[in-house]
Parts: sequence; C-alpha cells; structure tokens
Amino acid sequence: MKLSKIVKLDSKGRILIPSSIRTGLGLSKGMYLMIHADLDEKKAHLTPFADPKAKLVNFKITILDAPGALAKVASILAEYGVDLLSSESRTLQRGKLAEWNAIGDISKCKINFNELKKALEKESLIKNIQFKKVF
Repeated sequence: MKLSKIVKLDSKGRILIPSSIRTGLGLSKGMYLMIHADLDEKKAHLTPFADPKAKLVNFKITILDAPGALAKVASILAEYGVDLLSSESRTLQRGKLAEWNAIGDISKCKINFNELKKALEKESLIKNIQFKKVF
C-alpha cells in the first residue's frame, strides 16, 4: 500500500511526518532515518535505519587491498558485538590500499570504544582508522 501526504517545511528545515505514515512504517520517537537525495531529480527518500537505543558510529578504515581483508575487519567488529548497518568500500590503489566506510551500532559492543579501536589497530591489514559518532 502506498500513502502520500503534502507536508510543509518549517523555518528550520523540518517536516512533520503524518501519523498514518509513521504508523505504517513502524517509526517511533528518536528513531534514526536515512535520507537519500537525488539532486538531479529533486527527490528525497526516507528509510527507517536504526532504533532509538542505537549508538551509531561512522567507521572510516583504510586497509590493504587484498582478498578477504574487508571480511577480516568486519569479523573483528562482529566478534565484539558491533552491528553493521551500512557500508561502502572502494579501492584506492589496486593491490595496495582500499577504503571502507561503515555505519555500525555499538550499543551492544562487548568492549568500550577505545578498546575496540585498540583491537582493530592490532590487525596488520588495517593501515588507518577513523571513528566518528553519528549523533
């Protein structure tokens, strides 16, 4: 079923999502949404992303560009309870370096933020790590 409603943008760029749409999408107060914007077509798309209890972190990790390297790093995060919600990777230098950007929920992580970074730094495939809390 599809629903359409006309809403108005306020002076701070906010919109109110009508209750019928919130209910239909299972949205609740404090929930994280992802906005995809197609600037050429002037369209935006909202997608439910994470529940209000999530602690979102953006990981930017530079790794060796080798088969299995990304899987190894992802398995370390999984081992400590990081739930990966979105990721994108690209080769920087074929056979040498790759970059992985991921958004993960660390709310159920078994160790603290600094210990997680240290655990990742021990992996020789990882050349650089940057973390940024999303909110």
